[in-house]
Amino acid sequence: MPITAFVHTHVLLWVLLLVAFFVAFSMYKNGKSAAKGIHMAFRLLLLLTFATGLYLYIQIMGASANPDGLYHAKITAGILVLVLGELTLVRLKKGKSYSGFLLGFAALVLVTIFLGYSLPYGMQFF
Repeated sequence: MPITAFVHTHVLLWVLLLVAFFVAFSMYKNGKSAAKGIHMAFRLLLLLTFATGLYLYIQIMGASANPDGLYHAKITAGILVLVLGELTLVRLKKGKSYSGFLLGFAALVLVTIFLGYSLPYGMQFF
């Protein structure tokens, strides 16, 4: 299977992950009991996103004799996005302060997306 198929799968999964995060976040904020199910869907998407990202990382590192160092930065930022997203939802669920985690999550989402699209397998917007 070509690597671009996994790139498209990975992009679809992280878009769904972001949607699930914001739906779970808003449901927890409004005190809805269905937030728990959305949070579990978020966790499933988190695992699938991590798996496809790790697969892409391994494939790119194995195929390239001299890989770009930004791939290391992107996977690190991606893992931190996943961790901060989960921590934000858990802290919100428990009624603890979550604003720092949410700010870090939002900033790292933007950094990760920028890195992903600036690397060779990303789209060229301009």
